[in-house]
Amino acid sequence: MSYLFLLVTLLAWSSFEVLTKPLMGSVDPFFLTFFRATVGGSFLFLFVRKKVAWKDIIALMMVGSLNVIISLSLLQLTVRFSNASTAATLVATNPLFVGVFAMALGREKLSFKKILSLIVGLTGLLTLSYGRLAGDSVLGIMLGISSAIIFALYTVLMRDLTIKHGSLTANAYSICLSGLLYGVILLVAGRLNFPKIAFSQWFILLYVSVVVTGLAYVTYFKAMEKLGPSRASFAVYLKPAVASFFAFVFLNEPFGIAKVVGTGIIILALFLR
Repeated sequence: MSYLFLLVTLLAWSSFEVLTKPLMGSVDPFFLTFFRATVGGSFLFLFVRKKVAWKDIIALMMVGSLNVIISLSLLQLTVRFSNASTAATLVATNPLFVGVFAMALGREKLSFKKILSLIVGLTGLLTLSYGRLAGDSVLGIMLGISSAIIFALYTVLMRDLTIKHGSLTANAYSICLSGLLYGVILLVAGRLNFPKIAFSQWFILLYVSVVVTGLAYVTYFKAMEKLGPSRASFAVYLKPAVASFFAFVFLNEPFGIAKVVGTGIIILALFLR
């Protein structure tokens, strides 16, 4: 059952960029990010059984804003300005940068393995960038790398809160509350634009909110409880390959040697951590 949970997580997370790419002509990236965070975060609250002090609620919202308002928005812009497979691969590199921030903030010690992983990962990013194909852009790649770096910082800053309240509770509060805050910001800025789209497109929005942002986190944490963090991380490490396969099959995205090699190097770097 634990591996089934892990498979559900992998397939859900790998489908996100592929499913939202066709929406980018009709759904505002900022609205999509707000919607998935608010709805997905609300879904996570169904599984929360622990009360959180107001001080920590504010902290979770503020730190969560790094993830939702900045990182996820940058990810959605990456989907808009590059191929879905490229966006999925770039965001999956965030574990490489987690070590950098953890060491910079004194949370972890420097090690040869972490340095090697980062060097190999950067090599993969350079290879991927050099081999960009039709549909990719320099802007999209830079946005994707920025999204991964910000998410890595968010991950490190969330550690103490996660240890204190548990992964599920911490993520429910941080995603949902920062999503609501994002909605207020968009409303004040006059950018909260509800799209006029077909029912099938609203269904995709609900899927990426409830399943990708909500259910997949639940199955990921359930898998982690039984398999441990190392094996559960396979859902992140294998995402570039699975998402690239989905993009090739469903979006007819092109493949080039440099892109395949770059993606392979990045996956290798993730496993080296």
